[in-house]
Amino acid sequence: MSTKRGEALARTERLVLREVRSSDLPVLERMWRDPVMRRYLGGPVSDEVVAERRVSDHTGGLMVARCSGEIVGWCHLGRCRTGDLELSYVFLPEWWGRGYAREACVAAIGLAFDRFPDDVRLIAVTQEANLRSVRLLEALGMVRVDAFEEFDARQVMYAIDRPWAASGAWADGGHRDAKASGDGEKPQLSAGDRCKIADAL
Repeated sequence: MSTKRGEALARTERLVLREVRSSDLPVLERMWRDPVMRRYLGGPVSDEVVAERRVSDHTGGLMVARCSGEIVGWCHLGRCRTGDLELSYVFLPEWWGRGYAREACVAAIGLAFDRFPDDVRLIAVTQEANLRSVRLLEALGMVRVDAFEEFDARQVMYAIDRPWAASGAWADGGHRDAKASGDGEKPQLSAGDRCKIADAL
């Protein structure tokens, strides 16, 4: 990207999505270590991994901040092994329940489709037991297209296609079933095609 480090890439009514700055490291470390945020992400990251991340490039993804500057979360736009765009996210617990996650993810999805005009679908994977995350993905207009066992837990994959995201119909309570996503058929993914969870989570 040609933006300066930390420059805003997307804005909403209440939030700014910007590139990560080195000064964000304390918040990122909290996201890696906090047992509440890591409950469905394999638990807190080890001290060894945190130490490695401190000295490596930890500036991937997008920090989500209120317009007044307080950080509320982090989003990551990456690639599945399937080739699909993939959205990952973590939000600080003290900001849960205020609609920031949905607002930020809507902006991130729009940014993804703007930056990658040839992509027709974006996916997200979460643990089935993570009901808060499942509700978020459904509120974003995404539909469940797959379920599988990975990392000793049942994972679910949700997807949204470009026309449905662009229509905005889902924001008004519209509904699509799994067959409405992508090429019209629920994808059957082999174990080798499973999306791996972003390293930065």
